[in-house]
Amino acid sequence: MSVVSLLFVYGTLQSGGDLHQEIIQQRARFLGPARIQGELFHIKGESWPGAFPTVSPSYIHGELYKLAKSAETLKRLDVVEGCNQGLFIRELVDAWLGNYRVRAWVYFCKREERKGSRIVSGDFSIEQHRNTHPN
Repeated sequence: MSVVSLLFVYGTLQSGGDLHQEIIQQRARFLGPARIQGELFHIKGESWPGAFPTVSPSYIHGELYKLAKSAETLKRLDVVEGCNQGLFIRELVDAWLGNYRVRAWVYFCKREERKGSRIVSGDFSIEQHRNTHPN
């Protein structure tokens, strides 16, 4: 059985995000823009989003990375993402890199009560740009 070494990121772990350095330090290789099925929400009282799984045809847009040291990197990111505090959970999902479907890890928010407004575009990088560069 092979270990999944792909990671989909959609929030502060993306390039330009506050936690992107965590990805760089682990020597992860950027594969390209990607998407997963789900819905993206602002998290109440925070500056970062949370992804929630859905069966609706909604997609979250982000980035796909190939991890150099999967187990080590995921263990580190589990801490960074607050998995031990019950905020996020890492799950294996289908991700689309262009027309290719792959299996990748993603961090879903576990705290439904923390959902703020939905990011309808499914793209936090666009939302961040909109909030830091108003018209």
